[in-house]
Amino acid sequence: MDDKQAFFVRCIDGKTFKMVIRGDLGKLTVGKIRRYLKSYGVQDGMQLLFNGLSLADEQVGSDFGLCNGATLHLGPPSFSEPAVPQRTHGQGFSDEAAGSRTGDPTDTPHSSLSGDSRERNSKADSTHRDPCGGLSHADPARGTATYSRGRYNVDKGIPVTATSATKTNIDRIPSADLTSHSGFPVALEVENQQLREQVELLRREVADLRQKNKAPRATVLRQDLTSIEVLQSAKSNLQELAEELGVPLQFDMNFTCVVGDDESHTVLVTFDCVTERLYIYSTLLTQIPHDGEVRAKLYELLLEGSLLSREVCGGGIGISPQNGLVLLSTTIPLRHCNSSALKDIMPVFVETVARWRSLINELLN
Repeated sequence: MDDKQAFFVRCIDGKTFKMVIRGDLGKLTVGKIRRYLKSYGVQDGMQLLFNGLSLADEQVGSDFGLCNGATLHLGPPSFSEPAVPQRTHGQGFSDEAAGSRTGDPTDTPHSSLSGDSRERNSKADSTHRDPCGGLSHADPARGTATYSRGRYNVDKGIPVTATSATKTNIDRIPSADLTSHSGFPVALEVENQQLREQVELLRREVADLRQKNKAPRATVLRQDLTSIEVLQSAKSNLQELAEELGVPLQFDMNFTCVVGDDESHTVLVTFDCVTERLYIYSTLLTQIPHDGEVRAKLYELLLEGSLLSREVCGGGIGISPQNGLVLLSTTIPLRHCNSSALKDIMPVFVETVARWRSLINELLN
């Protein structure tokens, strides 16, 4: 044949190559078609499919029915099971394979073969049929393929309703159902891979959050342990003072303890967990004078006596105008003092309270 003939090769992404050949398409090898495709930029290793069957490089066009206007399909290596055409006595394909191209096995040149040879060839060819039920007719020029269970438009990828005459209905087109090496559809494999990456990312985020939360918990735990130690030190100081005075002493729910049984010698001891200190305080005056001149002299006396904390037992004097109180107070830093600090400072503090009360009474009288 000297006339030009053309056939088409359709890729997975929908790109279609038109190949124009001068000569007989029946003598064109699959290997040469692959070389043409490689020159067009098609990567090696892709499968060539015709009517759902994989083509080997050594096959020629007449082996699989390549004709003018036919359409071949490109697919990945695991696209479908390879099909090697069966020959009988070196005279071509089996009767059933020939029938798949012509549509009528009785019209083939091999119909004269013996019944046993035809049966053996039919069994051999059945092992290479498409999983959908076997190819019964192919029309490359129209780009359609008819299977045992239906009809499918290869070019459009659209199923066609079968008639009662043919009673055929294809479930899928091979080029539309891309499969990976694991046997799953490519789209499903991609989605599974994305899900696995998201799960791994979530695991890392959870691990980072756990690691970040460990530090605050450890800090809180250390703070709790420190608070317990300081509270125990405060209780030890109060216990030694109780033993010194010979009376039972303990903190109430507000961590405050009243020391002394009469108003003249009443001293309050309070533990503050924030500052980790024991506060020792007592009232010097329960009502601030209303007379402005007397009040000014009182403030002058208190400020002068608080200079450098020499006359206030290392503490200070404070005023509460709302309650009309004047207080003398001092503190014990528990972290830097031993358990006898309260017992040692209490006599000096009581003596200082008595002296200041005497000075204030002299001023007011």
